[in-house]
Amino acid sequence: MTALPSRRRPRSVETRSLHERVAPCLLIAPFVAAFVLLFLGPALYSLVLSLYRYKGYGSAQFIGLSNYTSTLTYHIFWTALGNTAFYWVAHVVPMMALAFLLALLVRSPVVRLKSVFKPILFLPNIIAVVAATLLFQSLFATQYGIINSALRLQIPWLQDEWLSRIVIVVLMVWRNFGFWFVVFLAGLTTINPEVEDAARVDGANDWQRLVYVTLPLMRPIILLAVVIDAIGSFQLFSEPNILLARAGQLAPSAIAPLLNLMVVDLRSGGFGQASAVGWLLFVIIAAASYVQFRLFRDREDRS
Repeated sequence: MTALPSRRRPRSVETRSLHERVAPCLLIAPFVAAFVLLFLGPALYSLVLSLYRYKGYGSAQFIGLSNYTSTLTYHIFWTALGNTAFYWVAHVVPMMALAFLLALLVRSPVVRLKSVFKPILFLPNIIAVVAATLLFQSLFATQYGIINSALRLQIPWLQDEWLSRIVIVVLMVWRNFGFWFVVFLAGLTTINPEVEDAARVDGANDWQRLVYVTLPLMRPIILLAVVIDAIGSFQLFSEPNILLARAGQLAPSAIAPLLNLMVVDLRSGGFGQASAVGWLLFVIIAAASYVQFRLFRDREDRS
């Protein structure tokens, strides 16, 4: 019995399969290199640096977890954390509700000229943070502000602590609702119209279709919006400091966000302390995101 000749794949097929394996790696290689050099490497270095006392020059002194313990026992840290949490909680509900309602309104057949309303509503999001904050300064200034001049009052919007917090919350809502309006509008377009038509045929009114059809189908997108907004809110820095800074200084500690503490440490040469604050902020953001995912998942399981 003669052995059958072995079948070999043509060289062109082998070359093509090799290119198919190598090409994706080459395409993602620039991103991986940039991620390692510009993010992962500095992040790991800051984690190591948080265990040292280092002024940016000279030798670093290993002190273990002292940077973390001193930060956690520093009352300004908890004040800044409370301010940051307040800014997020106070603005997330009205902003998400406004963006969602506007998305529903624009999607409805009642509104015409939708191509005009979409860019107008998204416009605040593309305005630079500095420009938007300076605009709010001119609106809420005590003596020459547009609002006080129109009301003929002298309301200390930017001098009173609680009024300043309200102005910051309004600024955050105004700047960011346009982005989530576009996200919610895109999510609403993915809902199959036949589902809503079936609910309408079954006798569901507009409110019942919103509560029992639209909102459950939009739950993943709403979760994504809330989590991403929480991450951005805990990194708040520019709005309070530009709006409330005096003579080139940062915002007062009573209303300052958490990132101010990191900037103060960097200015004073406490690079290890600033790294510890950054990693504590990372843990807080990760914990807040985990809690939100768990809450949404539990509600979805119960439903």
